[in-house]
Amino acid sequence: SNLLAPPHSFVAMRACSIGLSLAYACCLAIVTLIGFSAITTGIVLLIEGDHYGDTAEDLNPRVDFSMLPESCIIEDVIHAYREEEDGYGYHCYDDYSYIFSYQGCQYRSRQNEALRYDGLCRESQPRIPLFVVGEEVPCWQPNVRPVAAQYNCGNDMCYKIFDPQNEVAIAEDTGDAMEAAGISSLVCGILCCFCCSPAVWCVGQKKQHS
Repeated sequence: SNLLAPPHSFVAMRACSIGLSLAYACCLAIVTLIGFSAITTGIVLLIEGDHYGDTAEDLNPRVDFSMLPESCIIEDVIHAYREEEDGYGYHCYDDYSYIFSYQGCQYRSRQNEALRYDGLCRESQPRIPLFVVGEEVPCWQPNVRPVAAQYNCGNDMCYKIFDPQNEVAIAEDTGDAMEAAGISSLVCGILCCFCCSPAVWCVGQKKQHS
């Protein structure tokens, strides 16, 4: 009966071959899943970015908003900073928002972000805020409701200390950025599905036959 039993080396090689097959199958599934996820994300970003940018182009801030008869007063300056890493290095951003008052009521502005430094935040000083406490600034109020999301209201009344005309330009840039990110994600997904996945499959086949 011992003569009919397969050698231990053969059993070990067979087990190793099965293990490699499972490993390459898992790798193939993961790469394919990442590819399809990237493709889906890219399509969504392309559609949303195109819609967001096109809607911004159709807005008319001179009609949608009018300047309030009295100035607003800056009551407080809220500052935060953050670091982002994009594969090439760190980037430091300053985020400012402002508490302002109008006719005795206080409101908060939208967040205004700006690149401070291409590097770590501790290596640089914060940017100077656009407004200071006690400053009187022009304000705008909406003439239509609901207010389009592209105007980026910071409060329920959508009183603004930032010119709505600039908000439209920012929204158009945001739409373009979303479309660019969508294209990048779509390309990466296609490469994963149609280049990386077949490469993983081919390597697995070669390993099985070697």
